Amino acid sequence: MSNIHHLNLAGIDLNLLVVFDALMTEQNVTRAGERLGLSQPATSNALSRLRNLMADELFLRTAAGLQPTPKAIALSQQLRPVLAQIQATLLSKPHFDPSTSDRIFALGMSDYVEFTLLPKLMARIQAIAPHVSLQIRSGDRQKLLSLLDTGEIDLVCGLFPEQIPWHQSELLFQETYVGVCRRDHPTIGNSISLEEYLAVSHLLVSVKEDRIGRVDLLLAERNLKRHIALSIPHFLTAPFILAQTDLIATLAKRIALEFAENQYLKTLPIPLDLPGFSVWMRWHQSTEDDLACQWLRSQIKDIASIQQNLHNPSISE
Repeated sequence: MSNIHHLNLAGIDLNLLVVFDALMTEQNVTRAGERLGLSQPATSNALSRLRNLMADELFLRTAAGLQPTPKAIALSQQLRPVLAQIQATLLSKPHFDPSTSDRIFALGMSDYVEFTLLPKLMARIQAIAPHVSLQIRSGDRQKLLSLLDTGEIDLVCGLFPEQIPWHQSELLFQETYVGVCRRDHPTIGNSISLEEYLAVSHLLVSVKEDRIGRVDLLLAERNLKRHIALSIPHFLTAPFILAQTDLIATLAKRIALEFAENQYLKTLPIPLDLPGFSVWMRWHQSTEDDLACQWLRSQIKDIASIQQNLHNPSISE
C-alpha cells in the first residue's frame, strides 16, 4: 500500500479496486465480470489498467486459472477490510431493534465454545430477538481470522491470543481442566494420585486428530508418559464412551461438568499443574460501531460473565 500514498487518488477510478477484489475471489476474468455485471472485455480492460496502476502483473495465467502474484496477495490483505468497511458504512442503518430485526449474524466458533456458550446464547436470542438468526462457522484459528478479515463473519470466539492491530478483542472467561470418569470406576475414587493417573488408560479429545495433548507435553517435561487408549476428534461421543469404559479423560471444566450432570460420570482434580486457557471474543475494527454487532457482543459478554462467576468466582475478568 505504500505506493498508493504517492498516487493522486482523485485521478484513480476506485471501481478498479472492486474489480481487483472480484479477480482475487474468482481468479477468472469471465467469472469476475459476471460477479460485477461487467463484460469480459470490460473486465480485461480493468485488469490492464490495474496492472499499469500497480506496476505489477498482479495475476499470472496458469492451467488452473489466474494466479495472484505476491504483490496482489499483499494488496488484497490490506484492501479487503477497507472495502468491507466501506460497504458496511454505506449499508449500515442508524438504528437496531433486536425485537424486530431479521439480521443474520455469522460467528466463528470452536466446538468447545459452541458447547459452552451457544445453547444459552440461542435461548436468550429467541427470547428477546426472535427473528434474528445465527450462522456458525468452524475451522482452525487462521481460517477464522481470515474470514473475520474478509468480513465473512461478524466475530470469533475462542482461543485467540494474537495481537492484531485492526482487531478488537475482549476476554470472555478463563477455563481450567479436570478429570472425568464413570462414577463407579473400579480404581478411581473422588481423588487420584499421579501414580494412579498414569496407571489408568486415557481418552484424548484431539481436534488435530493426533495422540498428543497438553497433558502429554507436560508429562514429557518430567520424563513421564500416559497410556492413551483412544483419541477422538470431537467432544460429543466422549461422555458415552467414558460412561461405558474404565477410561479417564482430562477435559475443560465446563464441558466436564455438563457431561457429569447428564451422564453417569464424575469429575475430580487432576494431579498435575496443568495451565488453563483464556477464551476471547474478537471482532474486526470495521464493525466496532455497528449497532447490531455491538448488541450481539453485549449478549455474548453477559452470558460469559454469568458463567465465569458460576465456575470461577474468584477469578477477575
